[in-house]
Amino acid sequence: MSIRQYDNNSVDYSQNQDNMNSLEDIDPSLQDGFQIVYDREVPLELRTIINNQQSQEVGSLESIKVKILIRPSQNQHHDAELSDQTIKIEFTSETDLFFFYIAIINYESFKQIKEENKLKMEYNQFLQQLIKLFNQCYKEPHNFFGIFEMEEEGRANLKLIENMEYKFLEILSLDFVACDEDLVKQNVIYRYNILKAKMLFVQSRLEDISNLIKLKNPSLLVQIQKNTLSGNFSASTMRSNANQSKYNPNNSRFLK
Repeated sequence: MSIRQYDNNSVDYSQNQDNMNSLEDIDPSLQDGFQIVYDREVPLELRTIINNQQSQEVGSLESIKVKILIRPSQNQHHDAELSDQTIKIEFTSETDLFFFYIAIINYESFKQIKEENKLKMEYNQFLQQLIKLFNQCYKEPHNFFGIFEMEEEGRANLKLIENMEYKFLEILSLDFVACDEDLVKQNVIYRYNILKAKMLFVQSRLEDISNLIKLKNPSLLVQIQKNTLSGNFSASTMRSNANQSKYNPNNSRFLK
């Protein structure tokens, strides 16, 4: 392989990276001036409510992508900035692209949340408390966990709970709504395009590295390819075994 060919691969790699960055900038979640401040997959127990009754005693434990965004105030005064700031929480799932719930909280709606949950904090402390609670659910699932109850009409409720050994303490309860069809479609298209761009990015990078190894040490590339084939076979076997022992919701250790 010539140096010119290698340079061309490097250009393609750079272009794919730029394309992926451009796609991230058009995330529909960022519409109306929102900015992402938290983005992490958090284990939550999902429950379905039908006719005001739970369809199951325990739900399914799933990894839910939690995204918290804020829309900063346009007011230059510090006090007004805190009260005008809007918080948006989005729940999505990698296993169900059409799962999309949202909660929007502002200074006025927080007053009701504060009263219903008997919170001691003020609105300017609420964002950091939210992030702390989700992180605790992620890092300490035996002590902190969330239950997400979904109703047929599109309403939903999140309960964040602390296991205090002798009892379960509900720390926070928040109402969510299912997003409308148009917003769900936008989100699915965006996530599909991001995944496709990432795949092209990785393929381009892999080809770039393979060509470099081929140029410098062809025998090493042959050895890597043989090991890769062996690794793919082992990974396939592991996936097959994992599918036979999927999580059983009836074994949930959370509240019943």
